[in-house]
Amino acid sequence: MDSFGLVCLIALTLLVIAIFYAFVFLDFINPSALQVQLLGVHILLFGVIILLAFEGSSGYGFTFGLIGLITGIFGSFREPKESKD
Repeated sequence: MDSFGLVCLIALTLLVIAIFYAFVFLDFINPSALQVQLLGVHILLFGVIILLAFEGSSGYGFTFGLIGLITGIFGSFREPKESKD
């Protein structure tokens, strides 16, 4: 069984990622492509830390690595929106 702290950390991270994607798709926020790519890199590095720090959690680390990679790719192909000033 996984430690309670790891489960809470993973649940919190997944919640933050889900809220980020919901806000982007509902146009509440408009991050630049670089900001989305940096978020993807941070998520990917978080997956690497989970892989290295917790012995039996290689599936979680790999999953976070994939989520970070997909987020970074999503940021690369985003269309910049024009400001309406």
